[in-house]
Amino acid sequence: ALFRTVAPLLATRRPRARLRMTDYRRVTSATMIYDDLPINDVFRMVTPDMMLGAMDIRGSDQPFFFTLR
Repeated sequence: ALFRTVAPLLATRRPRARLRMTDYRRVTSATMIYDDLPINDVFRMVTPDMMLGAMDIRGSDQPFFFTLR
C-alpha cells in the first residue's frame, strides 16, 4: 500500500534511459544509455550477487569503474 502511494512521486512521464546489449571492449554487455547525458553505463556479472559497472563518459580517456551488489 505504501509503494502504491509513493510510486507516482518517483515516476517520470518520459523516458530517461534504456537498456541495450552492446559490444564493449569486445564483449557483449548490458548497457544503460541515457537520453540526456553523454554517458553509457556498461554492466557485467562477476558473481550471482555482484556486477561490475563501467561508466563510459564521452570525452574521458578512462571509464569510471564501480560495483553493484
